[in-house]
Amino acid sequence: MIKRCLILLCLIGCLGSCKKEATPEYRVPAEVEPYVQAFVREAKLRGIDLMIDNLIVEFAQPDANYICGMCNGVKARQKHIILGIQEYCWKEATPQTREGLVFHELAHCYLARLHTSKKFADGTYASLMNPDNTEVYSVCLYPIDNGNDCDKRSRRPYYIDELFDETTPPPAWAK
Repeated sequence: MIKRCLILLCLIGCLGSCKKEATPEYRVPAEVEPYVQAFVREAKLRGIDLMIDNLIVEFAQPDANYICGMCNGVKARQKHIILGIQEYCWKEATPQTREGLVFHELAHCYLARLHTSKKFADGTYASLMNPDNTEVYSVCLYPIDNGNDCDKRSRRPYYIDELFDETTPPPAWAK
């Protein structure tokens, strides 16, 4: 009887000492929400079912570790994306650049993608996951001349495919 009581007390102690994980939050600004939903749709088109119910996105002053975006909680259940409040990061950015920024950070958080600086022979980045430029399929905000390939929106399918599958072959325009 004493042995059973000791076992029962140990079990109760173990169960009582287990910490309950906090319920994840979902707080995304209305202007960012369409990009989060687009990311989920793009994943689904490629056979990846993502349930994003644990995301906090906020605009904040950047620190030395990032310029326009940062994903905190890559390995945690609760994901937290900070988007820079600088004019060029969001307010003045094109819709394609905004999408690229949000997709880049979501790929860090939900696909465990790391930065890659790989470039094609023509000098363009081979991935939206590059550390410097989320405008890889955008239009130029201030085109200087017509000969500088200012409208790169046709490149979007490649970059989105590569975002969800790193083995995507190089596109014809990169050769």
